Amino acid sequence: MKKIFISLFLFISIIAIGQNSSIEKPPKRTWKILIKNNNNKDVNFKLAGQIIIDNDFSIEKKDSDYLTLETSPKLTDGKTSTYYLKLISKDSLIVLTGMAKSRINVQFANVEEEYSKIQNIGMKGSIAKDQFDSMFNFAKLFNSEIEFITE
Repeated sequence: MKKIFISLFLFISIIAIGQNSSIEKPPKRTWKILIKNNNNKDVNFKLAGQIIIDNDFSIEKKDSDYLTLETSPKLTDGKTSTYYLKLISKDSLIVLTGMAKSRINVQFANVEEEYSKIQNIGMKGSIAKDQFDSMFNFAKLFNSEIEFITE
């Protein structure tokens, strides 16, 4: 009986730790965040737009046929970069990705830095981490189950 209790306790602890770490510590190389809910695609499209507007973003592009939204560029939370988000609404799901570029203006041969895909890379305090954290903080605004897609 004691072995069963210990085994059960360890099993529950592992599950609790696994769930907690996935939300608070997304896997490295995450580039896409899936926001899961029970809404249909039309409700998710309106929800995504409302979350954008309610959180000081503006909508740059809106496609009602394909249910996609793209925000206007905005400073990241740590103010190291400019970023924008792309949201695709589906049944029971909102897909979130982002693009960012550093605010450090480096020109090489008259070529300015372009936006690149936001990924969970880099160390705490790095520009890349600030970019991902900004996107992840936006995803948390939906108060929904989150799943991560890595490269």
